[in-house]
Amino acid sequence: MSVIRQASTANRVILKKSTTKKSIKSLRPVTTFEALNDVEIPSPQDGQVLVYDSSLDKFVLVDPDSLLTQSVEDNDLPDDFITQLESELDLGQIQVDELDGGSF
Repeated sequence: MSVIRQASTANRVILKKSTTKKSIKSLRPVTTFEALNDVEIPSPQDGQVLVYDSSLDKFVLVDPDSLLTQSVEDNDLPDDFITQLESELDLGQIQVDELDGGSF
């Protein structure tokens, strides 16, 4: 019996019981993504990434190239992504014919 509130008067204590019930849907551990209700994986392929699709209210597998394409639709990549690229690439070895520095 869980105690929600204790009220004390002169010589008596009143205990109220909790009316909420906890329900357990499954005791079986999930061992694959397919076993989850909010993951949709019809035909997984190498190189795909798992992302959340708010319109479907599920996690789905997508091609990472499409994610990068979507992220640059506004012509702006996140700064932390650019910083990571700069730290991993040897910029002295890249031939740049045309460079757009963006606007400030």
